[in-house]
Amino acid sequence: MTWQRDFRFRLRNSTGLLAAAFLILTGSLIAADRPNVIVIMADDIGAEGLACYGSTIYTTPHLDQMAAEGVRFNNAYATPLCTPTRVMIMSGLYPNRTGYRSLIGKGKGIRLVPDIRTFAHDFRDAGYATAIAGKWQLGKFDEYPQQPVQHGFDEYCMWTWIYEGKKASRYYGPQIYREDTIINGAPEDFGPDDYREFVLDFIDRKKDEPFFFYFPMALVHSPFINPPALKERSESKFTDDLDKQTRAFGHMITYMDQVVGDILSKLKEHNLEENTLVLFTGDNGTHKSITSKLPDLDIKGGKGSMTEAGSRVPLLAWWPAKVKPGVRDEFFCLVDVLPTIQSIAGIELDREVDGMDLSHLIMGGEGTDRERVLINYGRGYFVREERFRLNQDGNLYDIPITSDASRYSETITTDAAHEADRNRLQAILDDFMAIEAQYDEKASSGGKKKQPSKM
Repeated sequence: MTWQRDFRFRLRNSTGLLAAAFLILTGSLIAADRPNVIVIMADDIGAEGLACYGSTIYTTPHLDQMAAEGVRFNNAYATPLCTPTRVMIMSGLYPNRTGYRSLIGKGKGIRLVPDIRTFAHDFRDAGYATAIAGKWQLGKFDEYPQQPVQHGFDEYCMWTWIYEGKKASRYYGPQIYREDTIINGAPEDFGPDDYREFVLDFIDRKKDEPFFFYFPMALVHSPFINPPALKERSESKFTDDLDKQTRAFGHMITYMDQVVGDILSKLKEHNLEENTLVLFTGDNGTHKSITSKLPDLDIKGGKGSMTEAGSRVPLLAWWPAKVKPGVRDEFFCLVDVLPTIQSIAGIELDREVDGMDLSHLIMGGEGTDRERVLINYGRGYFVREERFRLNQDGNLYDIPITSDASRYSETITTDAAHEADRNRLQAILDDFMAIEAQYDEKASSGGKKKQPSKM
């Protein structure tokens, strides 16, 4: 009968709708249980570059808000230069494990080898949408166009760095590589705006599913230029003795801060701040030509040097719904980012890494703290504890973390009373230096991978 056919049709249709609704609801619940993660890494900024770390001349209201509402790490460390930190943060492996100890070469065939697994691989395999924007500089896109995808990122919007033999602009008139396409910006176009818009659009499109975004920013690396807006805000705390270069650098910091603020606003627009962890950090210390100011202390940038100013970077963790605000004095090294964020996201780590899971410092609860920081850059090494730092050259620095004046003093001690500390740190440093790079040949020349170390 007609009514029976109609009833059966309506029943089948209702069952389908109920099933679909159940799947949508289940998917939403699963997504709600899986936090989004955004890792933002500024280029060339030491901890002294942010107001929340004591800067008296730079204006960073959005990052200050992140610090007030989240966790500010007082003792976070990177390597002193770009490439080793970028590989380290993505892989969770020390530079002397991967072979990427210094600035990556520009010769033919040089790239981040695909053998090295990154946090993007892990998040993508766990069902996350993954993306990257900004600065890659771990291989040329005209030689290896699929690098971001091969390293775990579904989508990308990158400064090209060097393309067809020419170095491109990262700022005005940028050259950008996006989804297999080269985009040459107009002279008035500002690259950081393109990267920002890509991040915001990605959040708009992926707001209903778990996502992972890695944002290695182009800012605030040299050349020091004035961005297209926020000049008055940036100059609000400038002193009369700042040179033109430092003023431009401060303007770039404020613009960078606004980009971060726009991302936080976008998350709030979609009510995603309740389910999104945002980390902000830097890849190394500030450029040596810049002198920043803390109360009663001027700090010359330490980029490229095995010093406190070369390696101490800002690290902020923001997740209003989950993170108890405060300042952490425990050590954190950027090698710890991968195991920490994957632990927070509930992603099982199926391999050994050098980094530690320090999620308890962000989320609260019990966990093992990092007792010391180990840094490798080029053929240099150091081990840093709460009071002392021992460098590979044998210099023992008495630089307690109790104040900025003491930590940045770079005071060398030869006091015989510290000989036991020297010997203890030397043994730790010797063990660290003994780590054999598994990828040295590929890192330097694109050759075959070495056999893994037995350590």
